[in-house]
Amino acid sequence: MNKSSQPNAASKEFNIHDKLRAAKTHWIYCFAAQPHDEGFNYQFRTTFFDVIEFAIYERIGNYFVLVDFFMSCDEACDDAKKIIADHPDIKKIFSAR
Repeated sequence: MNKSSQPNAASKEFNIHDKLRAAKTHWIYCFAAQPHDEGFNYQFRTTFFDVIEFAIYERIGNYFVLVDFFMSCDEACDDAKKIIADHPDIKKIFSAR
């Protein structure tokens, strides 16, 4: 590539750290798994302050790490959408809204 050419504008890859910084949210990036979490690979959490907000955490080793947080399934990142799609009980929550 010469100096005058520009790379193609690629879609920006999702970065949870950037989203956390920009939103200045209450969600934490990760937390330690507890004994009662044994056998669980994901946590689906909700909060209701002014609006209902959802978060999905994925277990990585002995921690649950934030995948994404969102107010509607449409706002979720692709990884969060896949987790929702793979779990009919969670998917039902969004189809009822």
